[in-house]
Amino acid sequence: MGFVMLISSFLVLPKRELVLPMILITLSLIIVLITSSSPVVFWVALREMRAVIAMVMLITLVGWIIGHRPYVKALMALGQKRITTQSRFFAFVAVLTHLISSFMGVGGIAFVYEMFGNQKKASVSKEAWDFTLSTAIMRGFTVTVLWTIVHPAFAYVIAGTNAPLLPTMVKGLGLAFIGLIIGVAIYLLQIKQKQISLDVTPDLSVQEGEQLDGLVGKFLFWVLFLMASILFMNQWLHIDILLTVPVVIVIVTTIYFVSNQSLLQYKELWLRFLTADLGKRKKQLFVILSAGLLVGTLKQTGYGNVLFNYFLTAVDLLNINVLIGLTLVVILMGFCGFPPIPAMVLLSGILGSVQVGYPLDIVAISLLLGVSVTLVVAPVTIPLLIISGLNGRSLIENGFRWNIIFGVLLLIVGLLYVQLMTLFN
Repeated sequence: MGFVMLISSFLVLPKRELVLPMILITLSLIIVLITSSSPVVFWVALREMRAVIAMVMLITLVGWIIGHRPYVKALMALGQKRITTQSRFFAFVAVLTHLISSFMGVGGIAFVYEMFGNQKKASVSKEAWDFTLSTAIMRGFTVTVLWTIVHPAFAYVIAGTNAPLLPTMVKGLGLAFIGLIIGVAIYLLQIKQKQISLDVTPDLSVQEGEQLDGLVGKFLFWVLFLMASILFMNQWLHIDILLTVPVVIVIVTTIYFVSNQSLLQYKELWLRFLTADLGKRKKQLFVILSAGLLVGTLKQTGYGNVLFNYFLTAVDLLNINVLIGLTLVVILMGFCGFPPIPAMVLLSGILGSVQVGYPLDIVAISLLLGVSVTLVVAPVTIPLLIISGLNGRSLIENGFRWNIIFGVLLLIVGLLYVQLMTLFN
């Protein structure tokens, strides 16, 4: 299936979207020719991404649970009395985005934006509203990659580096919590500088026949059920994380709709998924498959070890810590236009076959920190494309201009956090 996707993408995608994948494929060809390796290497390399493809395609199923009933409105109603200042509103939106995106992925960005998009009061300027809402959503989403099992980048780092799942999640969650605090603190400084004052009291009027009682508890139950099922299959049944996540997502989603007696709606969602939603992921899957070819080629030919030795030499010349170097390499790749998931596939694929000299969970957090910073400040990322499409502002404004201070501070604090964690191992 991956091979068919790879070939068909050449026919349907615009030429400008083929540039990065073609560079990756060309590099793979050059490595095979230089090393005089067998063409079988390409087939082995293509299979490198078989689990990631399923995960990327099926991650959207979790959104079906969130959209089935007004769970988010119930969460908003729970916090309505506490949203009395714009800083609390910012924190609430950021935490809500983080919670939803933790098992809905990038779909959580649009979901939360649509929930608050019509809440702007007439007295509030569009720029002030866009700045508050968009930065809250982006900062809440950015740190989900540090610990969320269903995020493809996190899952592949675990699989590629063989890092222990639970310790990595716990340490990543700690850094994510710090990141949320940093996001709110930076916002408080920015609104003083920009002299922004908002009326942020949300309008949470309940529609006729709409019941919110008990939905928060049910929502939290399904979140915990999803996470616990993934942990159980991975930790106790010893099933690979890249296989565990998509399988559990399908099982839990099916159980949800069966238990809610909504099989007809479940069938309609599957039909839409197969006929429309998959087509929207052509570009993302093409890049992932191309990256898989390069990663597999590097691993099969031994060039991965050679590249990592060059990396270690550069780290020694610059006199910096290896963990810091890994984080900076991920950010550099992001600024060069390399998407986070392929970057994780490439780096973790190389690191999986070499000895770094640090605990694997710390190595994983170092890589994920680079992804987290990249998502919010790199020139082009999928989250930035989504938020720019929603508020109509440029990628530079939504990303670098509004969030560079947050990104730099998260990087500095994150690097210190990683170094501190090494002391406890």
